[in-house]
Amino acid sequence: MSDIESSATVTVPSSSYPKGNVIGLYGLLGGAIGGLIIPLCISVLSVIEGSASIQDVPDFIKMLAAGAVFGFFLGLLPALLTGYSAYRFKIYFDSAKKILPLFAIGLFSTFIFSVWIMPHETVSEKIISALLISLIGGASAIITGLIALPKHK
Repeated sequence: MSDIESSATVTVPSSSYPKGNVIGLYGLLGGAIGGLIIPLCISVLSVIEGSASIQDVPDFIKMLAAGAVFGFFLGLLPALLTGYSAYRFKIYFDSAKKILPLFAIGLFSTFIFSVWIMPHETVSEKIISALLISLIGGASAIITGLIALPKHK
């Protein structure tokens, strides 16, 4: 008989958290996923509205590709900050309770960078624009977390 019982739980030491994988995948995927959200919403809304036809599919694909490339470059720094924060907080994507902290981290890191790079506008316009952009960063943090964060078994 084995010394290990079937009901024993496995604890993962904190040193085995995949720092490089989490930060790297957030950097590679976070901005691109965020860049896909807006063109995807536009495509879905135009199909629902009925203003799109089958001939528009190549245009939608081009729009998605452009959004991913543009989003990668624009969202690289916020995505890296989100990945680093997820590593520092040792976030595992093992339950639905992890969605809110990931959303908050993505929202906050995107807000910081969007206010920083936004052109000179009035303060209220800058904050409202940054909040709208930050919602996309929060959603991207959750989707990227599904892929990049380790899971407990």
